[in-house]
Amino acid sequence: MPFFVGIDGGGTKTRCLVGDESSLLGAGSSAASKLLRVGEACTQNSLAAAIHEACVAANISPRAITSTCAGVTGASHAEVAKTIRRLVGQIVGGNIEVVGDMEIALEGALGRGAGVVVVAGTGSIAYGRNRRGETARSGGWGSVVSDEGSGYWVGVNAIRAALRAQARGNPSPLLEKFMLALGASSLDQFIARANGCPPPDFASLFPMVLKAATEGEPVAAEVLSRAGRALAGIAEDVIARLFHAEDIVVAGCGGVFASSMQLRQAFSEQLRARVPGIQLVSGVIDPAFGALTRARRGTVA
Repeated sequence: MPFFVGIDGGGTKTRCLVGDESSLLGAGSSAASKLLRVGEACTQNSLAAAIHEACVAANISPRAITSTCAGVTGASHAEVAKTIRRLVGQIVGGNIEVVGDMEIALEGALGRGAGVVVVAGTGSIAYGRNRRGETARSGGWGSVVSDEGSGYWVGVNAIRAALRAQARGNPSPLLEKFMLALGASSLDQFIARANGCPPPDFASLFPMVLKAATEGEPVAAEVLSRAGRALAGIAEDVIARLFHAEDIVVAGCGGVFASSMQLRQAFSEQLRARVPGIQLVSGVIDPAFGALTRARRGTVA
């Protein structure tokens, strides 16, 4: 009997699903496997932990796997894809396909259908495919120049907004929480650490912004709304390139989307206002299941 593995490897966590031709047999999870961020050793450990956990649950050996699809952040870089394929190949048997995380997200949301998926977690990207099979992307070029609306973007922009509120004489309670998170005892020390090299993990501040917004903190609420509009903007970029006067299906997935209703509302309001006939997919989207589907199919979409 053939067995298949689907892997969703991101900047925050790694998920693995194991199945046969029709059933899900086991699941596993571990830490981040974003190669360019955590390095090869940590990526290898995360992949191995998630795969072994899923295979133990399925009661099969990793070497018995027939086909694996790994959707990982940064796979558009040839060296990243090559390294991930080698690391996964040290664990599982069979064929291995390595694709971008946005490709398995689109598969998980729409199958082989046409539409756009916006992934917002630690980073962000919009990716789409039309009925002619043409694809396009926007964003996903890294936190310094891109990743609009991502957890990292929210952290950075919440700091900016809190500092500006402080400068106007209307301090936000977020600033004190950020200082504590960065281990700073003064504003000057906080500024130095925020501008340090390497920079802090600004995405780790996202839960604080989320909590503050639910408590009615205006700076946090406005940043989340802007994040939603920024994500709608990269979706619009892809829509403009791929679709013309037709109904368009758009899905959002990732931890940022899942966590903030306010962000999702701002995202949907902007798209509905600017793109006539748009259909927004609701419900949970599982990129790991998209990867498992591709592994079962055994061909590139």
